[in-house]
Amino acid sequence: MKNIFILGITFLAFSSGLFSQDYIYLRDQQQRIAAKNISISATEIWYEDYSSSEGHLYSIKPELVSLIAYENGEVRVIKSRAKDMNTYDFKKNLITYHLSDLIISNFTMSYERILQSGKLGIQIPVSFGYASGTNFGNNVLISKFYSGVYVNFYPNGQGKVRYLLGPGIRIGVGHDNHNSNSQNYTDTFYGKLLINNGVVFSPIPDLSLSAVLSLGIRYYPEAVSYNKDVRTTAAFTFNLSYRF
Repeated sequence: MKNIFILGITFLAFSSGLFSQDYIYLRDQQQRIAAKNISISATEIWYEDYSSSEGHLYSIKPELVSLIAYENGEVRVIKSRAKDMNTYDFKKNLITYHLSDLIISNFTMSYERILQSGKLGIQIPVSFGYASGTNFGNNVLISKFYSGVYVNFYPNGQGKVRYLLGPGIRIGVGHDNHNSNSQNYTDTFYGKLLINNGVVFSPIPDLSLSAVLSLGIRYYPEAVSYNKDVRTTAAFTFNLSYRF
Protein backbone atom coordinates (compact mmCIF):
# COMPACT_ATOMS: atom_id res chain seq x y z
CA MET A 1 0.00 0.00 0.00
CA LYS A 2 2.81 2.37 0.88
CA ASN A 3 4.62 1.64 -2.39
CA ILE A 4 1.44 2.27 -4.37
CA PHE A 5 1.03 5.62 -2.60
CA ILE A 6 4.61 6.66 -3.42
CA LEU A 7 4.28 5.55 -7.03
CA GLY A 8 1.04 7.49 -7.34
CA ILE A 9 2.63 10.69 -6.09
CA THR A 10 5.62 10.23 -8.39
CA PHE A 11 3.36 9.65 -11.40
CA LEU A 12 1.31 12.72 -10.54
CA ALA A 13 4.46 14.83 -10.28
CA PHE A 14 5.77 13.92 -13.72
CA SER A 15 2.44 13.68 -15.53
CA SER A 16 1.33 17.15 -14.40
CA GLY A 17 4.72 18.69 -15.15
CA LEU A 18 5.10 20.95 -12.13
CA PHE A 19 3.45 21.36 -8.75
CA SER A 20 2.44 24.90 -7.86
CA GLN A 21 4.25 24.47 -4.55
CA ASP A 22 6.20 21.92 -2.48
CA TYR A 23 4.19 19.34 -0.53
CA ILE A 24 5.17 17.44 2.62
CA TYR A 25 3.19 14.18 2.84
CA LEU A 26 2.69 12.71 6.31
CA ARG A 27 2.94 8.98 7.01
CA ASP A 28 -0.70 8.62 8.00
CA GLN A 29 -1.49 9.50 4.35
CA GLN A 30 -4.36 11.68 5.54
CA GLN A 31 -2.67 15.05 5.34
CA ARG A 32 -0.20 17.04 3.30
CA ILE A 33 1.44 20.36 4.03
CA ALA A 34 1.89 23.04 1.38
CA ALA A 35 5.38 24.38 2.01
CA LYS A 36 8.37 26.26 0.63
CA ASN A 37 12.07 26.61 1.45
CA ILE A 38 12.27 23.08 2.86
CA SER A 39 15.45 22.09 4.73
CA ILE A 40 16.12 18.54 5.94
CA SER A 41 18.42 17.41 8.77
CA ALA A 42 18.82 14.11 10.59
CA THR A 43 16.44 15.16 13.36
CA GLU A 44 14.17 17.86 11.87
CA ILE A 45 12.51 18.94 8.62
CA TRP A 46 12.25 22.73 8.50
CA TYR A 47 9.86 24.59 6.21
CA GLU A 48 7.89 27.79 5.66
CA ASP A 49 4.13 27.89 5.15
CA TYR A 50 3.54 28.38 1.43
CA SER A 51 0.60 30.73 2.00
CA SER A 52 2.48 32.93 4.47
CA SER A 53 4.76 35.82 3.56
CA GLU A 54 6.14 36.26 7.10
CA GLY A 55 9.00 33.78 6.66
CA HIS A 56 8.22 31.93 9.90
CA LEU A 57 9.98 28.55 10.16
CA TYR A 58 8.13 25.41 11.20
CA SER A 59 9.58 21.99 11.95
CA ILE A 60 8.42 18.39 11.90
CA LYS A 61 10.10 15.12 12.83
CA PRO A 62 11.33 13.04 9.86
CA GLU A 63 9.68 9.90 11.24
CA LEU A 64 6.26 11.56 10.69
CA VAL A 65 6.94 12.26 7.00
CA SER A 66 6.71 9.73 4.16
CA LEU A 67 7.91 11.89 1.28
CA ILE A 68 8.38 15.42 -0.04
CA ALA A 69 7.14 16.41 -3.51
CA TYR A 70 8.86 19.53 -4.84
CA GLU A 71 7.31 21.98 -7.28
CA ASN A 72 9.86 21.03 -9.97
CA GLY A 73 8.55 17.44 -10.00
CA GLU A 74 11.28 15.92 -7.78
CA VAL A 75 10.04 13.46 -5.16
CA ARG A 76 12.15 12.65 -2.11
CA VAL A 77 11.24 9.62 0.02
CA ILE A 78 12.02 9.97 3.75
CA LYS A 79 13.24 6.73 5.29
CA SER A 80 11.19 5.56 8.24
CA ARG A 81 12.66 5.88 11.70
CA ALA A 82 9.51 4.62 13.40
CA LYS A 83 11.37 1.70 14.94
CA ASP A 84 13.54 4.23 16.81
CA MET A 85 10.72 6.35 18.21
CA ASN A 86 10.58 4.46 21.51
CA THR A 87 14.34 4.38 22.03
CA TYR A 88 16.82 6.87 23.32
CA ASP A 89 19.42 8.57 21.20
CA PHE A 90 21.60 6.35 23.33
CA LYS A 91 25.07 6.92 24.71
CA LYS A 92 27.37 4.01 24.06
CA ASN A 93 29.39 3.55 27.29
CA LEU A 94 28.15 2.01 30.54
CA ILE A 95 29.82 1.68 33.93
CA THR A 96 28.00 -0.90 36.06
CA TYR A 97 28.16 -1.56 39.79
CA HIS A 98 27.09 -5.13 40.65
CA LEU A 99 25.19 -4.45 43.87
CA SER A 100 24.25 -8.01 44.75
CA ASP A 101 27.88 -9.18 44.70
CA LEU A 102 28.26 -7.51 48.09
CA ILE A 103 26.29 -10.44 49.53
CA ILE A 104 29.14 -12.81 48.64
CA SER A 105 31.80 -10.30 49.75
CA ASN A 106 32.83 -9.26 46.24
CA PHE A 107 33.31 -5.71 44.97
CA THR A 108 32.46 -5.91 41.25
CA MET A 109 32.28 -3.30 38.53
CA SER A 110 32.19 -3.62 34.75
CA TYR A 111 32.56 -1.52 31.62
CA GLU A 112 30.36 -2.10 28.57
CA ARG A 113 30.62 -0.61 25.10
CA ILE A 114 27.45 -0.64 23.00
CA LEU A 115 28.14 -0.87 19.28
CA GLN A 116 26.61 1.49 16.73
CA SER A 117 23.57 -0.65 15.94
CA GLY A 118 22.54 -0.75 19.61
CA LYS A 119 22.01 -4.50 19.43
CA LEU A 120 25.43 -5.68 20.58
CA GLY A 121 27.53 -4.83 23.63
CA ILE A 122 30.98 -5.95 24.80
CA GLN A 123 31.28 -6.02 28.62
CA ILE A 124 34.38 -6.50 30.77
CA PRO A 125 33.86 -7.18 34.51
CA VAL A 126 36.48 -6.76 37.24
CA SER A 127 35.87 -8.20 40.71
CA PHE A 128 37.82 -8.27 43.97
CA GLY A 129 36.86 -10.60 46.82
CA TYR A 130 37.39 -9.70 50.47
CA ALA A 131 35.83 -12.70 52.25
CA SER A 132 37.76 -14.71 54.84
CA GLY A 133 37.80 -18.49 54.75
CA THR A 134 35.27 -18.74 57.59
CA ASN A 135 32.60 -16.63 55.86
CA PHE A 136 31.13 -19.49 53.89
CA GLY A 137 32.23 -22.68 55.67
CA ASN A 138 34.18 -25.60 54.29
CA ASN A 139 34.50 -26.97 50.76
CA VAL A 140 33.76 -23.64 49.09
CA LEU A 141 35.89 -21.83 46.56
CA ILE A 142 35.90 -18.13 47.51
CA SER A 143 36.77 -15.71 44.74
CA LYS A 144 39.72 -13.37 45.30
CA PHE A 145 39.72 -11.86 41.83
CA TYR A 146 38.09 -12.42 38.44
CA SER A 147 37.71 -10.74 35.09
CA GLY A 148 36.62 -11.83 31.63
CA VAL A 149 34.48 -10.75 28.71
CA TYR A 150 30.75 -10.94 28.02
CA VAL A 151 29.04 -10.50 24.65
CA ASN A 152 25.54 -9.09 25.17
CA PHE A 153 22.92 -9.24 22.42
CA TYR A 154 19.97 -6.81 22.65
CA PRO A 155 17.33 -8.12 20.19
CA ASN A 156 15.16 -5.00 20.51
CA GLY A 157 17.98 -2.48 20.59
CA GLN A 158 18.37 0.23 23.22
CA GLY A 159 15.22 1.49 24.93
CA LYS A 160 13.65 2.03 28.32
CA VAL A 161 13.20 -1.72 28.75
CA ARG A 162 15.50 -4.14 26.96
CA TYR A 163 16.38 -7.83 27.08
CA LEU A 164 19.92 -9.14 26.86
CA LEU A 165 21.25 -12.58 26.07
CA GLY A 166 24.78 -13.73 25.40
CA PRO A 167 27.83 -15.82 26.26
CA GLY A 168 30.54 -14.90 28.74
CA ILE A 169 33.94 -16.17 29.82
CA ARG A 170 35.21 -15.56 33.35
CA ILE A 171 38.66 -16.39 34.73
CA GLY A 172 39.95 -15.76 38.22
CA VAL A 173 41.76 -16.83 41.36
CA GLY A 174 40.10 -18.04 44.53
CA HIS A 175 40.58 -19.65 47.94
CA ASP A 176 39.72 -23.35 48.01
CA ASN A 177 38.60 -23.54 51.66
CA HIS A 178 38.59 -27.28 52.40
CA ASN A 179 39.20 -27.40 56.14
CA SER A 180 37.57 -25.94 59.26
CA ASN A 181 40.84 -24.11 59.90
CA SER A 182 40.38 -20.80 58.08
CA GLN A 183 44.11 -20.69 57.33
CA ASN A 184 44.03 -24.05 55.56
CA TYR A 185 43.18 -23.08 52.03
CA THR A 186 44.69 -23.35 48.58
CA ASP A 187 44.90 -20.51 46.08
CA THR A 188 43.68 -21.85 42.76
CA PHE A 189 42.90 -20.68 39.25
CA TYR A 190 39.34 -21.19 38.02
CA GLY A 191 37.35 -20.59 34.86
CA LYS A 192 33.68 -20.30 33.97
CA LEU A 193 31.74 -20.42 30.71
CA LEU A 194 28.37 -18.70 31.10
CA ILE A 195 25.19 -17.80 29.26
CA ASN A 196 23.76 -14.53 30.59
CA ASN A 197 20.05 -13.68 30.47
CA GLY A 198 18.81 -10.37 31.79
CA VAL A 199 16.34 -7.50 31.74
CA VAL A 200 17.42 -3.85 31.84
CA PHE A 201 15.18 -0.95 32.86
CA SER A 202 16.18 2.70 32.31
CA PRO A 203 13.90 5.13 34.20
CA ILE A 204 16.03 7.94 32.74
CA PRO A 205 18.51 7.72 29.83
CA ASP A 206 21.64 7.99 32.00
CA LEU A 207 20.76 5.38 34.67
CA SER A 208 19.74 1.74 34.41
CA LEU A 209 18.75 -1.08 36.73
CA SER A 210 19.30 -4.66 35.59
CA ALA A 211 18.76 -8.19 36.79
CA VAL A 212 20.89 -10.91 35.17
CA LEU A 213 20.76 -14.69 35.61
CA SER A 214 23.90 -16.58 34.53
CA LEU A 215 23.98 -20.33 33.84
CA GLY A 216 26.98 -22.38 32.73
CA ILE A 217 29.89 -24.58 33.72
CA ARG A 218 32.90 -24.02 36.00
CA TYR A 219 36.30 -25.68 36.17
CA TYR A 220 38.79 -25.58 39.07
CA PRO A 221 41.84 -27.50 37.82
CA GLU A 222 43.67 -27.43 41.17
CA ALA A 223 40.82 -27.24 43.70
CA VAL A 224 40.88 -29.96 46.34
CA SER A 225 37.22 -29.49 47.28
CA TYR A 226 35.94 -30.11 43.78
CA ASN A 227 38.23 -32.99 42.79
CA LYS A 228 39.16 -31.19 39.56
CA ASP A 229 35.63 -31.73 38.21
CA VAL A 230 33.78 -29.65 35.67
CA ARG A 231 30.51 -28.69 37.31
CA THR A 232 27.42 -26.65 36.56
CA THR A 233 27.15 -23.19 38.04
CA ALA A 234 24.58 -20.42 38.35
CA ALA A 235 24.62 -16.84 39.57
CA PHE A 236 22.22 -13.92 39.90
CA THR A 237 23.23 -10.26 39.92
CA PHE A 238 21.32 -7.03 40.47
CA ASN A 239 23.10 -4.05 38.99
CA LEU A 240 23.11 -0.25 38.76
CA SER A 241 24.56 1.33 35.58
CA TYR A 242 25.58 4.84 34.58
CA ARG A 243 25.57 5.67 30.87
CA PHE A 244 27.84 8.22 29.26
